[in-house]
Amino acid sequence: MKFVDLSHPISNSMSTYPSDPDISIIREKEIDTDNSLLHSFKMGTHTGTHLDVPAHVISGSKTTGDFPISSFVGKAIKIDVDSFDQIENIESGIDGVIYDSGWYQYFDDPDTFFGKNRPKIPSNLIEIIRDLNIKFFGCDLPSVDVSGSKDKHIHNALLGEDIIIYECLANLKELPYMEPFQFFGLPLPFKNLDGSPVRAIALISN
Repeated sequence: MKFVDLSHPISNSMSTYPSDPDISIIREKEIDTDNSLLHSFKMGTHTGTHLDVPAHVISGSKTTGDFPISSFVGKAIKIDVDSFDQIENIESGIDGVIYDSGWYQYFDDPDTFFGKNRPKIPSNLIEIIRDLNIKFFGCDLPSVDVSGSKDKHIHNALLGEDIIIYECLANLKELPYMEPFQFFGLPLPFKNLDGSPVRAIALISN
């Protein structure tokens, strides 16, 4: 078995979504003077690799604390624009779908990564996803919706069905196409929030 890290590292130099808060990591204690090393940090709930729950776009709906921990793990498959129409041929029991657009390679180029020319998720893929009765959908894009979207059609379509969304996933090229693997994307144990940074990983067979 092989572990694949699907999360981007978090640091002060990491760019965030243009309308989101910047990251601030501050060294608060030193071993020489305080007998221990300690940092504080400040960031948005949708910083880096993260998940969205319904409260992100739907007022009064489910927050991070309303989902059991089992909602954030499960058997997943990876697809892309050329293979998503084959999902219906996959064996039953899939908990999640990961969409690889190849865009994560631009994560360190924020003008490109967060720009208006990023790939769009096919609308017919979302219709297929809604019919699969899955728990989560993930992608390597900064948002499942197009840049500047006000109605957030895809967010509402998925979160309205309690399908958790993962965004800004990394290293998707290391995952096999159309072959099940175990996905783990656990949020921090926040209460009543709209999302959370995650350490997402995949466990695949060698």
